[in-house]
Amino acid sequence: MSDKNIFEKAGDIMENVTKFKKQSKLQAGYVERDEFKDSDLQKGFFCYNCIYWIDMTGGKCMIVDDKGIDVLGNTSDVIAAHGCCNGYEPNFDTIHEKKDVVVE
Repeated sequence: MSDKNIFEKAGDIMENVTKFKKQSKLQAGYVERDEFKDSDLQKGFFCYNCIYWIDMTGGKCMIVDDKGIDVLGNTSDVIAAHGCCNGYEPNFDTIHEKKDVVVE
């Protein structure tokens, strides 16, 4: 496969991804509690452990918009590592003890 084909396919994938509209923080049930800011983020249901969370410029999510208010009425411009929403899917590569996470 030539480089041109790879770049064309990558461009097609990116175009398809951008067609999806992200949910607002309210729609996703996103909550960010300062009490969890210094927690061990590698245990628990935090954005840090989610397959959709991207650690760049403070935190982004592939399915939730980083702007707006959360379910508690707080506003921030990031998806915090210590936040969580109802779209959570565990990323087992970031979780230390896999036996602690139950997925049904």
